[in-house]
Amino acid sequence: MAPRRLSAADSLLWRIESDPVLRSPVLVVGLLDRSPTTEGLAEMVEHAVLLLPRLHQRIAPPPGGVGRPQRRDVDETSLAHHLRRVRAPSGDLDAVLAVAEPDAAAAFDPARSPWTLTIVDGLDAGRSAIVLRFHHAITDGVGGIALADRLFDHARRPDRSVATPQAPSAPAGARTERRWFDLRAVVRPAPTLAAALRLGRSAARLLAPAPAGSPELAGRSLDRWLSTHERPLAAVQRAASAADGTVNDVLLAAVGGALASYHQEQGHPVPAVRVTIPISVRRPGDAAGGNRFVPVRFTLSIEAPEAGARVRIAGEIARSWRSEPAVGAMDLLAAGLNLLPRPVVSRLFASMLRSVDVDVTNVPGLDRPAYVGGARIDRLWAFAPPTGAALSMTLVSHAGTCCIGLACDRRAVADPERLDTCVDAALTEVVALGRAKSRAC
Repeated sequence: MAPRRLSAADSLLWRIESDPVLRSPVLVVGLLDRSPTTEGLAEMVEHAVLLLPRLHQRIAPPPGGVGRPQRRDVDETSLAHHLRRVRAPSGDLDAVLAVAEPDAAAAFDPARSPWTLTIVDGLDAGRSAIVLRFHHAITDGVGGIALADRLFDHARRPDRSVATPQAPSAPAGARTERRWFDLRAVVRPAPTLAAALRLGRSAARLLAPAPAGSPELAGRSLDRWLSTHERPLAAVQRAASAADGTVNDVLLAAVGGALASYHQEQGHPVPAVRVTIPISVRRPGDAAGGNRFVPVRFTLSIEAPEAGARVRIAGEIARSWRSEPAVGAMDLLAAGLNLLPRPVVSRLFASMLRSVDVDVTNVPGLDRPAYVGGARIDRLWAFAPPTGAALSMTLVSHAGTCCIGLACDRRAVADPERLDTCVDAALTEVVALGRAKSRAC
């Protein structure tokens, strides 16, 4: 296959890594009910490469250093570099996280495709775990779940005689719908000019350097501390309904409550924190893989003492950003940013992201049982890369459970165990909104 340029969005995620703090490996941890078979794992990986050829491609600099990086096929005769098995030092989930932490922000080998899959055997009750690590340039969270839905088996012993449906192609006219200029600009130039001005102002807000974040969360490094939480999805949905919000609003409210408590306990209360959330712009028919999201940044007030008020505040902010013109024009903005030299792009994104306090991600996950190598995936946590932030909190709903992953920069968060306790208490507080409304009814 001839070399192919990365998309504008994928290219940015790769190019900003001249600042190592902005590295963006995505980490996924799955808890299995048993150890998967070697044959089943190999079959899954082979299937994955067929579904997403970029899993067998490395990312190479453009010729002469000009333009976007390229995907080039890798001549690998073995998957040993990508797929490995280890035995847990102890039988609990903390042992799995201890295996994952050293690689959570490590660079990938540039001579190979940027992903690895580790099987962790020897957990209590005969369980195992999977630790998948891949570069964000391969796909985003929503794209990853769509791929997982087609990749993971639906049963412990699947019927291999049933062919897997091919990835949907883009519908006819999809490219036409995404043109930035059309005949309306000739017929009605004034509205188009006004729209362009609105887009320019919106883009300036999206790309503006961020003010300093919390002094308590200062300092950045490549060392990570990981933790997990879970809550029933139905309970989180009831809480969202009780506060006239969404699951995403509940998650943001929990983050705000946790950081408010953490700052109070550390003796340095703050009125607000700096937040980044990704807004998905993926459409039906978009190609498998790749990134179709816009990272938006805002200031989140954490002074409201009541959980319901925090949910409403979070919802108002999130909704206001979804209506920003720049969100719908990210392809155009990304293409323009890729024209800048790599050091300039890296400095620009460092000014935007290094002072962010927390990255918050909510990805609707699988609502069905999923199996890999004959082992059922009982829990599936994701740890989005902080990409310059002090910490990230990621919610993936899997088979009726909200699986929440917390990733802290060890230099930014002085007491991650204390923060983890605050997160657990804040989640309990916001989820209780649903129970309170049920009792009132």
